[in-house]
Amino acid sequence: MKFGSGAFCNVYKGAIKGLAPICKINPSLLSTGTFKDCMCAVKMLPSIADDIAHADFIQEIKFMKSLKYHPHLISMLGISIDNNGNIMLLTEYCDLGDLLHLVRNRKGEIIMNHTNEHSKLRIKDLVSFAWQISNGLEYLSSIGCVHRDVAARNIFVNATNICKIADFGLCRLSDSFIYSGRSGRLPLKWMAPESLRSYEYSIKTDVWSYGILLYEIFSFGEVPYALLQTTEILDFLNSGARLSQPQYCPANMFVFFLVSSLLFYRLLLLI
Repeated sequence: MKFGSGAFCNVYKGAIKGLAPICKINPSLLSTGTFKDCMCAVKMLPSIADDIAHADFIQEIKFMKSLKYHPHLISMLGISIDNNGNIMLLTEYCDLGDLLHLVRNRKGEIIMNHTNEHSKLRIKDLVSFAWQISNGLEYLSSIGCVHRDVAARNIFVNATNICKIADFGLCRLSDSFIYSGRSGRLPLKWMAPESLRSYEYSIKTDVWSYGILLYEIFSFGEVPYALLQTTEILDFLNSGARLSQPQYCPANMFVFFLVSSLLFYRLLLLI
């Protein structure tokens, strides 16, 4: 069953019978006890995918294969090839889908029931999401990984409200503090100023993108810099302007999460 698609991939719902293939080469996944006779997401490239999309897809597979299990990263469960020779990436399935659509679809519920302990999704759940994502990013930084595409659309949520970072097609491992490179597809509205200026990426730029992701969460999925053209974003940032406080985001959360993440980014620039 197809449940997702985009310019760069199609995603289907599938099932794995028996032990997930990846467990044979990554024993750390065995400890979870959840990757046997389980549902999975099946990611494939569309027929119109170009060479850059193919390269990113192969990069994603290689990177995910090397990852140890982490509760806030999507786990690769295996690969397969269909009858037409197309590669299929099998990953763990998250029942609630991506975080961007989740907060957009549940906006009214969250606003109306932010203090109701029986509500399925509350403001404190959004706070928990923010922490979980930061925990996953902290792990990626510890292994020298620059994600380069930290955004709500690339975070998936399972049935128990556990967030998992996904989409590792733009990830790069680097021994140096800064990775320089271009790609055919760039998430311009989530990029830090130095990435927009000179295509420089680092753990610091992932922190900036995390701040934009927090804006997405607490604005219930609003598009950042919605009134700006992508060509105007760098001048906007160079002027000292920043995203404003979302309407329903409590002031203390805005200061603690959104402002502090950007201050942390500034501190990292001094290192």
